[in-house]
Amino acid sequence: MPPILRLIRTALRRFRHNEDGLASAEMIIVLPLYLFCIMGTFTFWDAFDVGNRSQKAAYAVSDLVTRKQDNVTEVYINGMFDTMQYMMGPSLPTRTRITSIFYSEARARYEVLWSRSSLPTVPALTTATLSTIQSHLPVMADGDSLVVVEARVEFKPIIAAVDRLLNSQIEEGTMHHVIVSRPRFLPKICMQGVACG
Repeated sequence: MPPILRLIRTALRRFRHNEDGLASAEMIIVLPLYLFCIMGTFTFWDAFDVGNRSQKAAYAVSDLVTRKQDNVTEVYINGMFDTMQYMMGPSLPTRTRITSIFYSEARARYEVLWSRSSLPTVPALTTATLSTIQSHLPVMADGDSLVVVEARVEFKPIIAAVDRLLNSQIEEGTMHHVIVSRPRFLPKICMQGVACG
């Protein structure tokens, strides 16, 4: 074998058995994946935290309204909107709509007693627009009533780049919860100054 080939063969053999810098090379390969997983964990945790908090806040508001033992007032409902926003914190804009409905067997439909919204951008429900949440309403007997609390919370992922790479369902937008509860002590939750048919 010519000496030049022997020299190349020996150099390649040494290179194949040389393990210097192997840990550095592995770290360069694995570190981006490791950081991506950590950031993804934070993003998913934040989404589940916001979803969980907004759902609990909506249940709390619904519970407060359904425990009223007399007619609610505009001031009381505005206080519920403030309570919802307080529970979510100033960094999460919240839009809330509270509606009192009943079922009329004679008309074979749900009817709105009253509806109030925290912002003008979310219109109050009417009997005509109740179909937007009808899939959330249970089967009811004639004259039964419910209080429906809808909570919309604006959500932005902490690390939007991770969310885009994962192509997940956690995207910038609105988390929407519909909480349906029966009144605890009264047959209907009526509003002061509004006819409660």
